[in-house]
Amino acid sequence: MNLNEFTFFNPNRISYGVKKLDQTITKEIKRTKKSHAFLATDSGLVQTGMVDRISKLLKDQGVAVHVFSDVEPNPHAGTVMRGVSEYKEHGCDFLLAVGGGSPMDFAKAVGVAVSHEGSVLDYVYGREPIVHKLPLLICVPTTVGTGSEVTSVAVITDEQQERKYVLASPFLTPNLAIVDPTLTLTLPRHVVAATGMDAFVHAIESYTSTLANPITDGIALQAMKMLKEHLLPSYAHPSNMESRSQIHLASTMAGIAFNTAGLGVVHACSHPMSAVFQVPHGLANAIILPKAIEYNLISNYKKYADIARILDSSLNAVSDEQAANALVDLLEKFNEQLDIPTDFSYIEGVEPEHLEVLTHDALHDQLTIPMNPRKVEKTDIEKIYKTLIPQFNKELANY
Repeated sequence: MNLNEFTFFNPNRISYGVKKLDQTITKEIKRTKKSHAFLATDSGLVQTGMVDRISKLLKDQGVAVHVFSDVEPNPHAGTVMRGVSEYKEHGCDFLLAVGGGSPMDFAKAVGVAVSHEGSVLDYVYGREPIVHKLPLLICVPTTVGTGSEVTSVAVITDEQQERKYVLASPFLTPNLAIVDPTLTLTLPRHVVAATGMDAFVHAIESYTSTLANPITDGIALQAMKMLKEHLLPSYAHPSNMESRSQIHLASTMAGIAFNTAGLGVVHACSHPMSAVFQVPHGLANAIILPKAIEYNLISNYKKYADIARILDSSLNAVSDEQAANALVDLLEKFNEQLDIPTDFSYIEGVEPEHLEVLTHDALHDQLTIPMNPRKVEKTDIEKIYKTLIPQFNKELANY
């Protein structure tokens, strides 16, 4: 148990359950008396008909809806500012994010820029502070991995610099998260795999973080148990409602854990991969996870043994160090069962200078690196990237 002082704060409401969306949206509209929604989503969800269904729910309550469906993966700052203009132009008075992490982070970023002067990039972590409340924000996650529906952070991309930046403030925490597993039933299998592993990484990194505490530990451990039990069956068949419900809830729980405890080197290395090579965030996390765990193992054999024993109960019979040392192979096998690549060798256009860019940005990710259980040096990051991006070894030899 961590005997250090800590603060645990998670101020938003969560409404969870099968077919929970309809009744919760209706009640919330009546309670808040809002009149014009800015619905942030992506084109894929529009095509499923889900956005039309949610828009109708709102309109039936007398609420006008402006749909912004141009949110791209790893939302761009330029797109955020375009959303801000449309929010103001249409007289919207609250934000409704429907989708995965990108629409939710986008909506948070729009909220920041609507309530503050200047560009959203002025308020990324380390620049100007976020000091004003955002408009009412309701998040409806439709994937099984982001956790953004319960966190006080958002990640956006400066598309000009090809860099990801974090917005962080308690004001970014959504007022309400509606977690309805039925909204995930149309997810493609590869998205279930990637976002499910994203949730697993959130739970693992928050459990082993330097800011972990007994409350976040309990939540993270339970989330890992649920994901171990239910992610593979959910990947195997989308109609398995019990498994889909369990991993959807586990994702939210992992979000609660990392919102307080933080993350680590997996996310530090993942963010630049998305910014530079447009690798989906969850997929990048899943690929990086085993090598990052291998690097971190010596920092806390006990906690990594706990994780290994969730994946393989027979390890209860061996020492913590033996159990921890089995974890990398167990994670690689788990990834294999989800058809996740072992490395980034499929990426095209890798140049020698990319190594320096990736390493610099990962090492300077101030909301992940300081919480990693092992102190990270530049050469450590380089080694992880060289192992996972074999093109570097070839390109650097010819450079």
